[in-house]
Amino acid sequence: MSTNKQPKIAIIGAGWLGKPLARQLLSQDYPLTVSCSHTEKAASLVVQGIPAVSATLSDEPQGDWASLLSNKDIAICLLPASRGNHASAPLAVQIEQLLALLKEYQVGKLIFISSTSIYHKTDQALTETSPLNSSSTVYAAEQLIQQQQNIDCTIIRFAGLISEDRNPTRSLSKKSTDGHIFDAGESPVNLIHKHDAVGVIEQVIKQQCWGEVFNACCDHHASRQDFYQQAAKQLGITMPSFTAENSKPHCIIANEKLKQRLNYQFSHPSATDLVT
Repeated sequence: MSTNKQPKIAIIGAGWLGKPLARQLLSQDYPLTVSCSHTEKAASLVVQGIPAVSATLSDEPQGDWASLLSNKDIAICLLPASRGNHASAPLAVQIEQLLALLKEYQVGKLIFISSTSIYHKTDQALTETSPLNSSSTVYAAEQLIQQQQNIDCTIIRFAGLISEDRNPTRSLSKKSTDGHIFDAGESPVNLIHKHDAVGVIEQVIKQQCWGEVFNACCDHHASRQDFYQQAAKQLGITMPSFTAENSKPHCIIANEKLKQRLNYQFSHPSATDLVT
């Protein structure tokens, strides 16, 4: 740990979640550096007051990893689960490289942002100990992280991320204009607002909560039909239609461990609140 009052942080990935996370942590006086895929974006962030460098993981690490990781206490990995860092290498390969870099630069703590897509979907509440799907993109990455012994790690499995500028209702609405009707209207949605995603990460850091795995999902789960139709109404776009046929499991992502361990209260507790 550094001698500064606040731990020094490296944020790997300055995208949709990384940028607002960086702004929030900077507002709380955390010294930090974020990584981008391109030097132009890094320069743009620096102009905006966010310390940034270009550093990527693919077949091998590239960019200024020394500036990113030197003298840092905590790394936060926000590499997209579906495609890594827009790179050709699988996420697990990139995580293997990242773990080696963290050891090289003596970064002792890691927050890995994972996904609830790691679970086998069933008609039951899914807790952090529910069976995992080994074919999930994040499964191999999580295994690598949990098997290493030299870094204190906490894994946060986010449900579907949503915000004012990121709402899947627009995609459904567009398909509905062509007459498409969706099934699984009664299945619950499992979502979390960007504000709460940032808030959960911040609390893990503040409370020094290491060696944990957390589900991060809002409290109340509207049905797919209720959520998407209400969202479409509020957005003023074509309302999607649903049938009673149910091809999706009636599963809910349980968040009790997160709320109890971190004493966290969601700013957006209901899925139907997430569209505003």
